[in-house]
Amino acid sequence: MKEKIDHYFGITKSGSTYKREFTGGVTAYLAMSYVIFVNPIILGQAGMPQDAVFMATILSSAIAMLIMGLWARFPLGLAPCMSMNAFFAYSVVLQMGKTWQEALAAVLVASVLFLILAFSGARSKIIQAIPMTVKQGGTVGLGIFIAFVSFKNSGIIVPDDGLFIAFGGFNNPNVIIAFFGLLTAAFFLVRKNQYAVFLGMIGAALCGLFIRFGVSLNWFTLSESVVATLPQLPKGSPIVLPIEPMQSMLDNTFLVALTNLPKMLSFDSVVIILTFLFLDFFGTATTLAAAATQVSEMKSEHFEDNTRIYSADAFGTFFGSLFGTSSLSTYIESVSGIIAGARTGLMSVIVAVLFLLSAFFYPMLSLVTSAVTTPAMVVIGIFMMQNITKIDWDGGYEAIIPAFLTIVMMPLTGSIALGLVLGFLSYEICMIFAKRTKEIPTIMHFIALISVAYLFTI
Repeated sequence: MKEKIDHYFGITKSGSTYKREFTGGVTAYLAMSYVIFVNPIILGQAGMPQDAVFMATILSSAIAMLIMGLWARFPLGLAPCMSMNAFFAYSVVLQMGKTWQEALAAVLVASVLFLILAFSGARSKIIQAIPMTVKQGGTVGLGIFIAFVSFKNSGIIVPDDGLFIAFGGFNNPNVIIAFFGLLTAAFFLVRKNQYAVFLGMIGAALCGLFIRFGVSLNWFTLSESVVATLPQLPKGSPIVLPIEPMQSMLDNTFLVALTNLPKMLSFDSVVIILTFLFLDFFGTATTLAAAATQVSEMKSEHFEDNTRIYSADAFGTFFGSLFGTSSLSTYIESVSGIIAGARTGLMSVIVAVLFLLSAFFYPMLSLVTSAVTTPAMVVIGIFMMQNITKIDWDGGYEAIIPAFLTIVMMPLTGSIALGLVLGFLSYEICMIFAKRTKEIPTIMHFIALISVAYLFTI
């Protein structure tokens, strides 16, 4: 049996061992497992049942990683993307007014389109056609958007009549919790600890428990409504059979994407679908490119030109939409498993099993509040912000203007789609102004037309 597994995954052939694959799997799991608890909080703000999202996150991630491990045979982890869930909740549902059921249907359609692109030669052509200034500007803008939302949800920033927004103040205990988590994450980040996000959340949760404990001992005086927002330990056992979240998923989110497909025929729904597709497609491409830079002995082609890797991503999103969660994507955090020594798909299988076991820790959701998720969302924003150096700031204003508009309009308008649309249009216009029309790919003309049409819907 052991020899068959070795032969199937090519463990010995790749220069790895069972121990390295297991160590890499555990390392990758610890680096990316925060999403199990963060994703339900974010999608919960769109009105989705958190316990159902918790289960959908685990099941879809596990299936995607089993596909990655057993079919693509590559050591990468997949889970609901942190930028995609933000777009799903804050842009599609809260800003554009779509129901979360309709948003899941849009994710489903986008996943099918992604599969078609993954298996066709069009994938590389589209990637090359989108200007780098918009791709990288979109990544940076998303990072700022995610951080902005987390600051708002934790109370660090609040509405202000004069300045639009202002600092919330330390009289709100959730602000203290969020900053303590950020400091914890920062400590481990500067020490190059790959579990910085996970440990930042633990620091925030412990800070929240301390404040709650202090209130019970009359060290602090807080209103009951404020205390209710603080992290709290599970009332019963922290380990239970995941019957409740499974039932909630089956009752509330399972297959609702299919029943809402007829609502995807409107133009604004088409724009949402294309935006989901763009974010997922190029997010994966960007992640794989970044992953290639982390492992010197692996050629970038192993990551970027592997159809099965893209397909695993698309299949994960497909199943995620059916179970009830936003788009999945390859996690750059999972590269920590490769750095730890893993070289085969067995690592992905191990991470999948660990994700499934996490379902038994469902009661621990009571520890995760918006303030506790702030370190994770801000650190993700920091990671995405680093792409700003990849923008050609010396390439003329035809490159600078689209990047700038894409970056600033996402957080300032609260619309990821609008930021991308303005980036596409400004690129097209500025290239025409610069008399470089012949350099614009044909696909970009098509995207520009869709972008103009979208502006008439808002």
